[in-house]
Amino acid sequence: KSSPGKMIYEILKKILAKFLKDDNSELTDDLESLLSDETIVKAKEEVCKITQKKPVIVAIDTLEHYDINDDAMMRATAALIECASNYNIRYLRFGIHIKIFVSAEVFPHLIENVISNTNKFVRNPVYLNWRPRDLIRLLCWRFCLYLEHNKFEHKLSTDKIDWSRFDDVYNKIWTHFFTERIKNGIGLIEKSFPYILRHSQMRPRQLIILCNTISNLAKRNDVFPYFSSEIIVSGVRETEIQLATEVINSYKSVYPNVGLIVDALVSKPIMFKGKLLDKIAPETASAWPNKDYSPLRFRQLISELGIIGRVKNYDKQTGIVQADFEYTMKSRLAIQSSDDCVIHPMFLKR
Repeated sequence: KSSPGKMIYEILKKILAKFLKDDNSELTDDLESLLSDETIVKAKEEVCKITQKKPVIVAIDTLEHYDINDDAMMRATAALIECASNYNIRYLRFGIHIKIFVSAEVFPHLIENVISNTNKFVRNPVYLNWRPRDLIRLLCWRFCLYLEHNKFEHKLSTDKIDWSRFDDVYNKIWTHFFTERIKNGIGLIEKSFPYILRHSQMRPRQLIILCNTISNLAKRNDVFPYFSSEIIVSGVRETEIQLATEVINSYKSVYPNVGLIVDALVSKPIMFKGKLLDKIAPETASAWPNKDYSPLRFRQLISELGIIGRVKNYDKQTGIVQADFEYTMKSRLAIQSSDDCVIHPMFLKR
């Protein structure tokens, strides 16, 4: 019958009694007085009056690594989401909002297996998928800021650029410094921005790392802030293993031994039928801990990491493949035996 605050206080009191050897009565008394203090209650009321006029968003960031096999961690994360949902309903009219950021590695597992009622607690989720026009604006803005801060001489006035227009940013900044077309690793001519973009998973951090490597190569060749076709291709080649390894590392708690498992794809063709995965999967059985191996789990893993995509269109004349990858979708990418599959360019070298 007591309030949630009182229950939390009692739990904290038990925890403190267990772990603190010295007398902890003073600390627990302070906690109790804080929860029931009339000044705190009045302060909350005053804060709500302010936030009604000036709304506040409290953002709770993600952990670096999640383990979906850690039941306590998954339940605690689900409880956090449910608690924030209830809090938002209660304090919406006061202008106080809580936003929970959840890693893409575990979000599908949470809504499928852990959260008690997804329709009730997961309302209007926002998927942070970046569009090419957003990414090019981000890269060009950072680049111009760097040039201005370091007083590089270049024939470009950023005052005349409309940052809200993709064409303006692309034509006045990107094509001015990055050559518009490059000759890629297999000798085909293509536009430089799509070439860099497809060697990433559309994440800002990955694009920034790629462009930083390209910039460092240009400096070593005394051509910065201009980038030739050769420098762009060399920069991408130098960075792609690092980016692929970073993605694999981010899943090491979700899938232990993930690096060993994906090694089964080494020396396999770039394009293949989905049924090939069922032949490859048994090779990974010994790398799966706790007898978690199954052909379905193997498919799920390489789809979640964005290593494998499902082909939508293949132009034999240009050699261009269009494919769906899970990191751009709001649901899982289910690979079937009859599907045409392709390995993501970022993982080819890995």
